[in-house]
Amino acid sequence: MGTLARASVIGLLAVTAGCRGEQSRTATAIPSSETFRAAVERVLPAVVYIQVEARPTPLAGTAPGGPFDPRREPGTRRRLGAGSGILVSEDGYILTSDHVVQQADRVQVTLHDRRQFDARVVARDPSTDVAVVRIEGSGFPVAPLGDSDALQAGDWVLALGSPLGLQFSVAAGVVSATGRAIGILGGDADGREGAAPLEHFIQTDAAINPGNSGGPLVNLAGQVVGINTAIASPTGLYFGYGFAVPINLARRVAEQLIQFGRVRRAFLGVLLDNVEQADATVYGLPAAEGAEIVHVEPGGPAERGGLQLGDVIVGIAGHQIRTVSDLQAALAGLTPGTTAAVDVIRYGQPTRVLVELGVVESGVVPEPAPEPQGPARIGFDVAEEPAGLVVASVQAYSPAFRAGVRPGQVIESVNREPVRTAAELATALARGNQDAVSLIVTDPQIGRIIINYELRP
Repeated sequence: MGTLARASVIGLLAVTAGCRGEQSRTATAIPSSETFRAAVERVLPAVVYIQVEARPTPLAGTAPGGPFDPRREPGTRRRLGAGSGILVSEDGYILTSDHVVQQADRVQVTLHDRRQFDARVVARDPSTDVAVVRIEGSGFPVAPLGDSDALQAGDWVLALGSPLGLQFSVAAGVVSATGRAIGILGGDADGREGAAPLEHFIQTDAAINPGNSGGPLVNLAGQVVGINTAIASPTGLYFGYGFAVPINLARRVAEQLIQFGRVRRAFLGVLLDNVEQADATVYGLPAAEGAEIVHVEPGGPAERGGLQLGDVIVGIAGHQIRTVSDLQAALAGLTPGTTAAVDVIRYGQPTRVLVELGVVESGVVPEPAPEPQGPARIGFDVAEEPAGLVVASVQAYSPAFRAGVRPGQVIESVNREPVRTAAELATALARGNQDAVSLIVTDPQIGRIIINYELRP
């Protein structure tokens, strides 16, 4: 990837950050149908539907409410998943959720105007559940990005995406809470190597279901303020509690993934816990707020700077800290290797400690997808039988498979040319459109049908 391509998307991500003024003016207006329509019209052209062919993984889909929706087909070990995303640059960079493309061998993107593209995963960050994929081309519509720091509980938001395969759907709700940490990413609280989660989710009651993951959460100004990522539900379907990665965080992660293939974040080298009432009593706190240090890593940045077991962090670099999630989000915006002023309460005494921040790296640049096995271009093999030219096998999750080509179908014509032999099939394909194929087949279950699909390169 060239420097100009990197600069263009990074500049765009910064420029489309949006302004608080526009969002604030919209928030003061009484929402109407026109308000919702205008917001949807501004973003929907940049929303994409993502289909994934994925390697099998024992843990996929086992967590209740897991947004990745694996579906197994008989006779295959591979999985087909689906999600959503948003275009963030005119040259094809797409922001989505890490878990949508985590095990992807092949990714296909469908735009709102129905164009389809093969995509590649540029890089992904499991610690924030953010990933970037790219399609080749130019002049794509771009989603305007807003300011997630301006969100407050009660603000109207819209969730866009393709829930349960219902492509390009819209749901409305409000922001239920901000700064939620729900424990779905796992690992240590302040984000060290190998266990570096960063959860600071927007909670919303806008309907989010499997297939919404990676799609945008949008304010009434038509700006993306979050990336939908998870639901809390005993059934795995919408239950009133959805969560999105704040766009300010997702934007920073995406910029680094595009430029470096990894994300560098500051860390303190401590284990943390939220303050309960008992802690407030023990430490002489005015309220049960802050991030309590329950372990200090020997030789780490915190110990070198003078932080101690039992200190309660209430501020860092000018950011007020009420929860561990607040501290995680603040650290994500600081530069590793710089010195930060950490405000703590040490057994009732306010104290400021200067700490040179350490660095934790996360991020994965996927290996190139393996070459498809079998009849890669048309997606199926044939056999010459007395009944005619019969589909013998179909490549799993190829365009032919997705369009409905199945073993046992008898091929009558290809690109409107009758065929009865493999040689006639090859001739008809060579004479026809090189980007798509049109088949008429006799299916043993339903009779004569027409099947059109794009050819793989």
